[in-house]
Amino acid sequence: MPLTKAAFLEARHFMKVDVEREIALARVNNKGQLKVPGLPAGGGNFLVALGLLCYTEFAGSLLTTGSGAGKRFNAFFDELGPRYKAFRKQHNVYGDLRCGLAHEYFVKKKSCTINMLRGHSPIGIAHTGNHYTFNVEAYWHDFERALDRLHASLFP
Repeated sequence: MPLTKAAFLEARHFMKVDVEREIALARVNNKGQLKVPGLPAGGGNFLVALGLLCYTEFAGSLLTTGSGAGKRFNAFFDELGPRYKAFRKQHNVYGDLRCGLAHEYFVKKKSCTINMLRGHSPIGIAHTGNHYTFNVEAYWHDFERALDRLHASLFP
């Protein structure tokens, strides 16, 4: 059954609320404005990163037909921008990050830092040596713009 505009907008709303809530929570916690006894400061960095990578696969399923979760993921990952597409051509983002976080709770065969706030990240993902850095806020902003373009192309 094809996705309706209403269903697309509902899914987009869920994504936006969840991701932006965690970014806002991280921002407030980093400023020391909110302290919860027994809980570390910040937002749900692992869960938000995993969610964004799963959302990337979902959005890719709206771009391409056929089977292959990796194919769907890569289709939308490339839509995040030319830097993402170039990055994917050098690294197995789907296998290392998306599958690693979803199935093994770790990035495959590498280490990874997940930052909630943008900082100086030009894009939401980087790789140095044997280490990935995933920046939630930067990835989300690029993802959101790509999702807006997808919305416009699906429902003109």
